[in-house]
Amino acid sequence: MDNSNIFTLISKDKLNKNQIDAISHSSGPALVLAGAGSGKTRVLTLKITSLIKDKLCGSNQILGLTFTNKAANEMKARIERILGSKLDFPWVGTFHSISYKILRINSVMLGSTFNSSFSIYDPSDQLKLLKKIIKDLGLDNNKYDPSRMRGKIDSLKNTYLYDEWEFEDEKELEIAKKYQSTLEQSNSMDFGDLILKFYELMTKNESFKIKMQNLFKYVFVDEYQDTNVIQFKLINLLASPEKNLFAVGDEDQSIYGWRGANIDNILNFKKYFPETKIYKLEQNYRSTPQILNVSNSLIMNNSERLEKKMWTNNLAGSMVDLQEYPDDREEARSIAHKIYINKKKYKYKDVAVFYRTNAQSRVLEEEFRKLGVQYRIFGSISFYERSEVKDCLSYLKFISNPNDEIAFDRIINIPSRGIGKKTLEKIKAIFQNSEENFLQTLETCLNSNFFTKKTFVSISKLVEEIRSFKLNLVTNNSISESFELFLKNISYFDFLNDEDRLGNVSELLNFISEYEQGIDKPDINEFLNSIMLSSSIDQMNSDSSYVTLMTVHLAKGLEFPSVYVVGLEEGLFPHSRAMYSVGELEEERRLCYVAMTRAIDYLHLSYCRLRRQFGSIIYSNSSQFLDEISSCEEVNILKDDQKDLDESNRVFHYKFGQGYLVDSNVDEYDEVVMVEFDSGYRKKVFIADLEEV
Repeated sequence: MDNSNIFTLISKDKLNKNQIDAISHSSGPALVLAGAGSGKTRVLTLKITSLIKDKLCGSNQILGLTFTNKAANEMKARIERILGSKLDFPWVGTFHSISYKILRINSVMLGSTFNSSFSIYDPSDQLKLLKKIIKDLGLDNNKYDPSRMRGKIDSLKNTYLYDEWEFEDEKELEIAKKYQSTLEQSNSMDFGDLILKFYELMTKNESFKIKMQNLFKYVFVDEYQDTNVIQFKLINLLASPEKNLFAVGDEDQSIYGWRGANIDNILNFKKYFPETKIYKLEQNYRSTPQILNVSNSLIMNNSERLEKKMWTNNLAGSMVDLQEYPDDREEARSIAHKIYINKKKYKYKDVAVFYRTNAQSRVLEEEFRKLGVQYRIFGSISFYERSEVKDCLSYLKFISNPNDEIAFDRIINIPSRGIGKKTLEKIKAIFQNSEENFLQTLETCLNSNFFTKKTFVSISKLVEEIRSFKLNLVTNNSISESFELFLKNISYFDFLNDEDRLGNVSELLNFISEYEQGIDKPDINEFLNSIMLSSSIDQMNSDSSYVTLMTVHLAKGLEFPSVYVVGLEEGLFPHSRAMYSVGELEEERRLCYVAMTRAIDYLHLSYCRLRRQFGSIIYSNSSQFLDEISSCEEVNILKDDQKDLDESNRVFHYKFGQGYLVDSNVDEYDEVVMVEFDSGYRKKVFIADLEEV
């Protein structure tokens, strides 16, 4: 393919030879092995831009599949900047968002139970439904744990068609069947259903398959190493028969095996697509040579990888710091202090702290707050998981899809309407034995003297306000204004009666308003599902002045000038679950590699001799990953910040217990001294309250 047009828009001098070769790929399958920081997004966007510039296809004939909205939006924005014009890319998005869009357009093919207003159940909705099903079937919650069943069903959806599912336990099969039938009856799907139903239509409806294959002339997949079995099969069908598939990925960054990602998809790509041309992007543009060399030393210990050696022309930087701490409290305190005193060199927005598990964030938060270091945690309780926000979203889901049983269960008695357990069971019995949705069932109950007088009034008000809300949408066309009036009229604001919770609802209304401003025809269902299909990092703002705290799994695809990786201890990182499986241990090593290669200029690695977990003190050994890099000349082993604790400075306090004098300088005015107690608590106390031990 002649790419002269695209290279007139961007100088070849700004691209390396391997990048140019990949962009110049003409047709057929291509695999771009793009190492960390090698400019893969640039190659992807320039490749798509070249197809449009050379008039080989329109922007609506390109299918671009990513794993985050952030990546999809960045691709589209870059293409528009290069071409200098705004284009519509209707089929560039995440696997789930593209599947959702296609299923909604073709909902008539899904069967009589589905329509285009179907809801999407998030993991918490799934769990609620499974708990209810297990209870209704009279099964033991311990033997048939809802969380385990959810994981099992999700795993099956990542791998098999519905009619291929197998269970050794008949009761588990019964739970899964009931779960799926309830979803369908509720006009709802979970995340796994979105991709699986799309694939099922491709396999069982020949005309639909041909329609999709004709629609997409070129198929692009980002982060190909993270695809699961069903995604791989779907991609294969969509790219047929021409096989114009352009896959970009890095086997060294495959870190989602626990949620179904199959590393074999990238390792055996040429086996699945024999005509494949492979392009290797091995020049790193992100990190210093020191960071890259240490990272390379780690990942070379993996056997499940393709031949690839990352290098860089970047200027030399500082050594990679490796530090041991006595415990997690001192680790958190020291890192907070380092970030604070270096804030002129690295602004808070330039700093990230990564950890293996969410539980590690608590002690970091405490020490950051003590020093006044601004931070934001990603991946903890989402804004959309807060009770009052869930209430509001459930109302919108129920109004949009009155078959949604989980939404109905949540909103029917919030605010209280006098609906008891028995009354709710009777309403559901009527629903089950009719062709009506839940809203129509409520109307039927109102017309048959079903409710007590008080409940009749409150349910009548609810039904009336739902009708008014829908009417307001037609006349006013503003979801945010109509919904705010609805919440006011059902007395929801009075029910909350809490400034913080009211503030969260106000923020949701603002978010709805922002959504409306950016779209021609606002739609409740589209808004709801844009939330459901977003991830926590989609909300990241590069202009914000806070330190980023997150698990390493969330850090994929991000970069920061200064990075701290904490808790590099055996049993924690690598996780104890991976210790007896070579494959899982290699994934943990890849995870550590991902953490290290997020760093642009400075990398600090740390571990503790003891860590408090689940109320107990756990004595730790340094991670084997640190042993694998310890001989690197680029690693600078730092001494413990804390002075050696002298047993002669051991003291006892009647309230806080035993500890050590941290600072022997006595404040003469208040006669107080600083003590670090065995609990990890550091405090100035009166000398008179201390005893020698």
